[in-house]
Amino acid sequence: MNRKNVIHNLIICSVLILISFGVYFFQIIYFNDIDQTLFLLFQDLAFLPISVILISYILEKYMNNKEKEENFQKLQIVVSAFYSEIGTSLIKKISEFDRNLVAFKDNFNFEEALNKNDRKNILKKLKSFDYDIDSSLGDLIDLKEFLLSKKTYIARMFENPNLLQHSRFTDMIWAVYHVLDELENREKIGNLPINDMKHLSIDLQRAYLMLIYEWFAYMAYLNKEYPYLFSLAIRKSPFEENEIIFL
Repeated sequence: MNRKNVIHNLIICSVLILISFGVYFFQIIYFNDIDQTLFLLFQDLAFLPISVILISYILEKYMNNKEKEENFQKLQIVVSAFYSEIGTSLIKKISEFDRNLVAFKDNFNFEEALNKNDRKNILKKLKSFDYDIDSSLGDLIDLKEFLLSKKTYIARMFENPNLLQHSRFTDMIWAVYHVLDELENREKIGNLPINDMKHLSIDLQRAYLMLIYEWFAYMAYLNKEYPYLFSLAIRKSPFEENEIIFL
């Protein structure tokens, strides 16, 4: 708080205190009963701690919860835009590097799990599933071109203040950007040494897991709050053979 604001607040407090004393003084003069005025003053002072609790705790907590809810709603818009623009397509592209993709599809029926309200159990299973990303299985050149085409969009995500409220999603964006950075700094993608391929496999797997985790969390949110949007979003699932094709 700068000096100007401090002075402004002091002036306001001083004026309010003067008004309070003025009212009490007028009451003493008008009713000529100082005992009654002092009694009422102490009554007001006795209620003061309760007033502080009501205003500073309950009301402030309500306002904070309301602000958090509004920020969460704004964040979901950012998440929705991310998966529409890049996230869903990126999951599908990285899944081509997963040796256990078939087993993954057999073990996870996201729509059924959400209909059964099994969100927490699925999130645990997503974290513990045995992903096996091998950077030699898919098309790294295609993945690199895709990420480079979205580089500006990804970079601008970090400028969004709403992401400060969701560190997990921010970590996921960092993981994706790291994959982009690794691919961008390798010119001969088609002829990389074994150590580089292993390093890329680790980076891809990290980003892949985070992308899937956040995608499912977002699907769960849509299913609960916006069922009509969920119906379309789940049909675009990167794990369905008949998903809507992205251009």
